[in-house]
This record gives sequence, C-alpha cells and structure tokens, in this order.
Amino acid sequence: MSDADYETLLVDVEDSVGRVTIDRPERMNAISPTLLEELADAIEGLEANDDVRAVVLAGAGDRAFSAGADLSAITEGDAVDVAELSQRGQETFAAVKECSMPVLAAIDGFCLGGGMELATHADLRIATEDAVFGQTEHNLGLMPGWGGTQRLQRIVGEGRAKEVIFTADHFDAATMAEYGFLNEVLPESEFEDRVDELAADLAAGPPIAQNLTKRAMHRGQDDIEAGLEIESRAFGLLRDTADLLEGIDAFQEDRDPEFSGE
Repeated sequence: MSDADYETLLVDVEDSVGRVTIDRPERMNAISPTLLEELADAIEGLEANDDVRAVVLAGAGDRAFSAGADLSAITEGDAVDVAELSQRGQETFAAVKECSMPVLAAIDGFCLGGGMELATHADLRIATEDAVFGQTEHNLGLMPGWGGTQRLQRIVGEGRAKEVIFTADHFDAATMAEYGFLNEVLPESEFEDRVDELAADLAAGPPIAQNLTKRAMHRGQDDIEAGLEIESRAFGLLRDTADLLEGIDAFQEDRDPEFSGE
C-alpha cells in the first residue's frame, strides 16, 4: 500500500525522517480500524525504506494528536468484535514500539485514550505546553485496550499509571513531564523547530547500534538477564561495523560522525 492509498494518514520522507501524520482532524484524529491497518502498513514501509533513519508520529491540525479510539468501532460491534479490535490495536502499536528506528511522538493538543496509548509506544515523547493527556476509558466504563495497562506503568511506574487510568482525569503536559512520560515540553512557537531538530539528531545516529540498543532494552523489561545477554552480544557485533570505525575517526578528528548503517 502506498501513502497515496491511505485514507487516514499522511506519510512523507524528508532528510532521512519519515513523518506519519494522523489525518482525521475533523474527528480529533480518532483511531479507527482502518487507521490501525494503515499505520501498521506505514511503519512496515518506512522500515523497508533505506532512506529513513527515524520516524515522527504526529496529528493533523492543532486540536489533537489523537483524542482516542473511534467509538463507533466499539458501539457497533459485539464482544468478539471489540476483543479483536483490542488485539489488532495491540499488534499495530507493538509494531511501532519494535520499529528498528527511533520513533518520536510529537504531541500537540489532546492526547487521550488510545491516542495516549499510541504515544506510549514511541521511544521519545515531546509536547506543547498546552497538550492534554489522559487514559479516560474508565469514564466510559471501558479500560485501556491497546497496551495501556502494560506499557504506561513501565514508563511512569505502577502507582502513577494507576492514578492516570483509575482517575480518568485530564493531565497537563507539565504534570506528565514530572511523571516521566514526556521528555520535553515546549511553547507552541518553539515546538515544530524542536521536533525537526530532535528528529534530525535521531536520524543522524548509528542505525545498527540504535536497533540493537532497542532490542536489548525491550528484552530486558521482561527478563534482565536476557537483556544483558543481548547487550553483550550486540556490543561485540558492533566491533565489526563501519559505523564504529567512523565514530572513532570522527572523535579523533573532532568532527560529527557520518554513520552509514554498515
């Protein structure tokens, strides 16, 4: 599927950065079954593109990154349908998390429910000062269904995760930064420039080392010994990469490295 075929996303590549924008501003960028399918396809396509070295997730317009799941997909289905929707979302968001490249969520406006779950699966999250967060499913008699019960607590800790989920409140960006969910909070006027700057920094990094680092960190979340085993093996594998030689040369020559991913 090419980006021209997408109904719910805009996908473009510039300067080694793939930008995936949820393009449903009239619905506050709500996440539909179609969007889940297209997002999985988009991530797969970006991973297959050798010109892409980092990914940015964003929402169209200035009202929302994503205000959550499209509720029509829940109200129009039966229990089996809704369980399958949960599994589909978990699989799509897992593809975001396991993407071989760094993934940056650029959050402006509302980031609620399934939208916050999507952001949770990114490697880094930055937001505008006016962004609003919440796992608001309990207000609807639901619960997070796209990984929120598992992923959020690994970022902010169990107590904070239960606070966010059980209260179903809205939280401002400063609070979410204090909780450890956000890496940076910026004024609106500085936001897009910082997104571009950080994405460029990530894209300039060593691709093989970045990929192996993600694998080790993610594996260690479930089993620290397994994570350490991956770390030591990967550390050795990187010895024979051209990127290591380039990094050493650049350090000795006092210049920025130009990593090739080889």
